[in-house]
Amino acid sequence: MLDRPYVVMDRLPGATLNELAYRRPEIIEDNMVTIAYQLGMHLAFSYVFGVKDGFQTNYVFDASTKILTRIDKESFLDMPSDAKTTLEGGDRYTQEISACEVSNLKYIPSFRSEKSRYKVMYAFRQGFLDKYADIKAKRDELLRMVLDTRQTWLKIRPAEDPEEYEDDTRHIVKAVSHLAEQKPEDVFERLMKAKAEVDTGRYKKV
Repeated sequence: MLDRPYVVMDRLPGATLNELAYRRPEIIEDNMVTIAYQLGMHLAFSYVFGVKDGFQTNYVFDASTKILTRIDKESFLDMPSDAKTTLEGGDRYTQEISACEVSNLKYIPSFRSEKSRYKVMYAFRQGFLDKYADIKAKRDELLRMVLDTRQTWLKIRPAEDPEEYEDDTRHIVKAVSHLAEQKPEDVFERLMKAKAEVDTGRYKKV
């Protein structure tokens, strides 16, 4: 691996999407469907669980195993203040997730061609829908994992205000539960529109 902004990348086989795009684009092209499908899966996970900063430098692809790994998940369970607004136009949370995750498609050469873009988008959408279905099926188990994660964080770094931490935990669980129950097709459509909003300068990130 040639670009190593994080220590963990020294231990991971493969290379970031950024590195591959500039040095070995043929690897991305040869695996375009696999990569697009897994990017869609990561998009669903990021949206439901508030995983931010999904830039191309945070994705490592191993051509031998065909696995796309997401690294640097320090921004995790960073949920919207009101999960009920995420499907509305101009919602900041949806825009922020889309701005990172959907932008990664441009590193796939076939996506930049009108003749082959549909193949990439089909795989991307299918990966998103499949992962969302998996999240829905495992919703209760995943919510318990969210609670366990919050309890673990509390042990590692005790909160100055335990009551406030408990309130935040309830908010996070409620938000994850709501997002997991949304209709995947509606969410995907909203994320695509959010990306268009970002591209036209209507990005509300502060």
